[in-house]
Amino acid sequence: MTPEGKVVALIKKRVKEAGGEVRKCAWENCRGAPDLLVMLPGIHAWIEAKTETGKLGPHQAREHVRMSSAGCKVYVVFGEDQAQALVSHLISVSRSGVEEQYA
Repeated sequence: MTPEGKVVALIKKRVKEAGGEVRKCAWENCRGAPDLLVMLPGIHAWIEAKTETGKLGPHQAREHVRMSSAGCKVYVVFGEDQAQALVSHLISVSRSGVEEQYA
């Protein structure tokens, strides 16, 4: 498994353990779309998974801005620690029903 694949696998595992769903997305004629759609009660978030040393490409950054401007929640995580922290946050928000800012 690739290092980025390990980050994706961790996200999928944690979300499924919490009763959520994860979809790996491939979009036709659109570069830069995030890797995953995470669905938890009250939460629909797009996640771009990178290794700790990974870099976001300019086409990815542009697409993420477009999506965010349209009201989508788009997150980028670098490595397993950030992925773990984000998923824990999303699960917590989903369970509490109160949205908080993730930093």
